[in-house]
Amino acid sequence: MTSSPATFDFSGSTTITDEGIRNHFKRDLEPWQPIAELIWNGFDAGAKSVRVITRENDMGGTISVTVLDDGEGIDFTKPMDNFRRFNDSLKRRSHSTHGSKGRGRLAFHKICANAVWNTKFRGRNAIIGIQSSSLSTISGREIPENEQNALLSPMHQGTCVELTNFINILPEQEKLIHQLQLELGWHLAFNPEKSLTLNATPICPPSHVLTQSTIDAEGIEFSVELIQWGEKLNSEKSYTYLRGSEGIPLHHMPSSLNQKPGYYTSLLVSSPWLDALSGGDTQLRSTFNELSASKVWKEFSKKLSVFTQNHYQEFLARLADEQIEGFIEEGDFPDYKDIDPAYSSWRLGNTKRIVKGIILADPKLFKNGNKKQRKIIIRLLDKISVSSENSSLFEILDSVLNLDAVAMENFATQIKRAKLQNIIQTIESLQKREHAIARIAEIMRNHYRTTLETPDLQGVIESNTWLFGNQYESIGAEEDTFTKIAQNLRDSVKDIDLVEKDDLDGGATVDGANRQVDLFLVRRQKQYDSNNQPYFRCVIIEIKRPSVSLNTKHLRQVDDYATILSRHPEFNGIRTKYEIVLVGRKISESNFDIQERLNNLTDKNDPGLIGAGTPINPIKKYVKTWQTIIEEFQISHDFMLSTLKTQRDSLEIESTKDELLEALTEDVE
Repeated sequence: MTSSPATFDFSGSTTITDEGIRNHFKRDLEPWQPIAELIWNGFDAGAKSVRVITRENDMGGTISVTVLDDGEGIDFTKPMDNFRRFNDSLKRRSHSTHGSKGRGRLAFHKICANAVWNTKFRGRNAIIGIQSSSLSTISGREIPENEQNALLSPMHQGTCVELTNFINILPEQEKLIHQLQLELGWHLAFNPEKSLTLNATPICPPSHVLTQSTIDAEGIEFSVELIQWGEKLNSEKSYTYLRGSEGIPLHHMPSSLNQKPGYYTSLLVSSPWLDALSGGDTQLRSTFNELSASKVWKEFSKKLSVFTQNHYQEFLARLADEQIEGFIEEGDFPDYKDIDPAYSSWRLGNTKRIVKGIILADPKLFKNGNKKQRKIIIRLLDKISVSSENSSLFEILDSVLNLDAVAMENFATQIKRAKLQNIIQTIESLQKREHAIARIAEIMRNHYRTTLETPDLQGVIESNTWLFGNQYESIGAEEDTFTKIAQNLRDSVKDIDLVEKDDLDGGATVDGANRQVDLFLVRRQKQYDSNNQPYFRCVIIEIKRPSVSLNTKHLRQVDDYATILSRHPEFNGIRTKYEIVLVGRKISESNFDIQERLNNLTDKNDPGLIGAGTPINPIKKYVKTWQTIIEEFQISHDFMLSTLKTQRDSLEIESTKDELLEALTEDVE
């Protein structure tokens, strides 16, 4: 006998007590989680679209939350198979189903007092109500079409849940969207035909990077998509999903990429070959166990493992690079301030590569120590790696890292190759600088009387600030506003651009000199002192035209300019240090003031220093000639090049031809 809608009532109690239900939920359940459970219920019911609508009062408190889906609805004709069953739902978990215990719907009691479900199932309508005060008691009855919820009424099927009488306030919309992204975004990414909105705002997959590849196994082609998520997902672990020709997940299994700190991935494998896992008579259907025993799958699995492990190693390498840059910023690496810039660059690169190799071998090694321990270890590695005892480095690391023989051999090879590549790159960099210094030497030797193309010379100098000393190697370009202020102050120095006959070098004319232009560079950069305290370093370089010899007048102009700078508000901050560098082709033979000031400060071991600065006028001043700059470069870099080439030859002898070719090929790529 069939009950009429007016009389069909399926109210009753669950198979577990109210207290038993409450014990299944965490005490610290987040307010967004019950909302997510209701959304999952919609997608588990085959919904293509789920809408979440919230209402707040003027004080920001939550009045109601509505979750509307277009799934198949609730089969209320069998209440013992759904609402009155708890922790034992007939809905079984699969690759496309989130819930399987039949309890997620009751999580609402953590945030509100009442929940009402309106559902439309196969053309029939019903309403179901549960109160948080008595979770085991279900009130349910069939209703006529005209009593159906207004949002659900025009739909062919679906469910509408309304939560009211809130005891907890929901997160702000942006935070709620973010949590729903982390909870359900991956599901939306795998099923682009589905949609989820919060107050009409679409919920999109969380930030991620997609890496694609194609793998051939026994002539069968597999498409692989590895999604690396920017942050940890709320409930999704690292799974491998298998999809057939229609792109629908047919099977899923835990990925080998699970339990890797900071590395969150999902792997999608697609191929028509996997259609055997879909549809049809279950007795004739190939199971995954049968497929996994095939030669195709075994070959594919090996290649997939190589692909995923390479991806993970690249991730660790990027992470190591970021970690090392953090160590440098915190002052854990040596500063190399007392050695040649090219050699210091090589030393820094060499030590960075050793530390990176250690991090890749044991990512937790540097994380477990404090800053002081880390600083000592890195600086000892730096010293040992360039000493005559550098072979002992591997003995130390072998005893500490506890690597097996193969892993230690790979580690040693990696360090050696990295060192060789670093040396080759440094030699190439020095050789490029040799060419630059040779061209400048030619200009200053044979073309100083004629008009120079100021933009060309200026471009060369701006790109090669290392010319003026080790400390200026990494000084970057300054913003226009600061440059204009410094330029205007410079122009206020009396007769700073005036060229007189006594200023000229032999053979030059006033007319020719006036067609040339002085160059003026301003640079400012944030740096750190020996106590790891930040400060702004301001460098001003005044380059006199090549046909002019530096004399007392130019020295006084630098002094006057320094005085003006020290009084200007833009230049007198207590966390700013200043340097003025005067550069010219030569110092006038009749001038004694410049040479005297250079001689008076030779004990400072700071080439070109003519003014160490005072508390009243805290600006360092330098005078450098192009010939001095050229000679210093030639002396220091000749030593560096010969030393590096010797080390390169030694490493090349130790390496086989194939190893060298492979290393160079990798470097090109």
